[in-house]
Amino acid sequence: MLFAVATAFLFAGSALCGRQATDHLGSLPANFWRLFAATLALGVATAIFYPHSFSGPTFLWLFISGFVGFGIGDVALYLAFARIGSRLTLLINFSLATILGAIGDWIWLGDPLDSRSAAAVAIILVGLAIALLGARPTGMKRHGSHAAGIVAAVFAAFGQGFGATISRHAQALAESSGIEVSGLSQAFQRVIAGLLVGAVVLLYFRLKAPQAPGAPFRARFFPPRSSLPWILGAALFGPVIGVSCFQWALLETPNSGIVLAIVSTSPLILIPFAAFLEKDRPTVASVVGGLIAVAGVARLCLLRA
Repeated sequence: MLFAVATAFLFAGSALCGRQATDHLGSLPANFWRLFAATLALGVATAIFYPHSFSGPTFLWLFISGFVGFGIGDVALYLAFARIGSRLTLLINFSLATILGAIGDWIWLGDPLDSRSAAAVAIILVGLAIALLGARPTGMKRHGSHAAGIVAAVFAAFGQGFGATISRHAQALAESSGIEVSGLSQAFQRVIAGLLVGAVVLLYFRLKAPQAPGAPFRARFFPPRSSLPWILGAALFGPVIGVSCFQWALLETPNSGIVLAIVSTSPLILIPFAAFLEKDRPTVASVVGGLIAVAGVARLCLLRA
């Protein structure tokens, strides 16, 4: 259980650091440099500990998974961080990604949703609706509109949910071929695609889009020294140490649903830290809605396991 609890705190820390990095650097550069740091760290670790964990078909599907999840999903995630803060972004992302991942498993892997799972989905949606309707502008610094941030968070959830389903398909291929691909190696093979997408999107907007105050980047491409701790924190707490702890938690606990249920509390762990660092003080309705949504997520995870 210790690794699962650590993962929940690490994912919350990654979101907090990511939000701070966007304030210092802008959404797209913050996402790019965070993925760059994660790719270096994961690449070195994979080369040392798992140098023989690559195979053609598995890498292809992990790359596609990374394209969807780390690529499209994380670009949208960082655009949402700048607009609605880490607390609301993570709540939307965790809630909808869990639902979309279950739907993806149903469509692709033939794992259908039963009536109890459908009831858990309904609980998640009700809680999320209460949290969103109870949200109101606070003293938090925003870059862009609140509505655009919610839309970006929804896109991020699509990327995370379907990216996870594709990753499970890649894992099944590896097992059928008798190849062991560790969680660390999977993260590295996925993050490569995310880095490429982040670089292309950043380059496109820097060349084509106007340097307006609300643009998802800043005129300065290389990160200032003040942003480096936040970029490294976002990389280490998320794709590197966070994902590693998550994989260890799955190995330590026989029931993966228990692990996922514990990790799903990350948006709740984030609330006091976001209030302190981001001045994002939620309403009572937002907290209640968040509790309901997280309870639904935990219930769905347990049922799906």
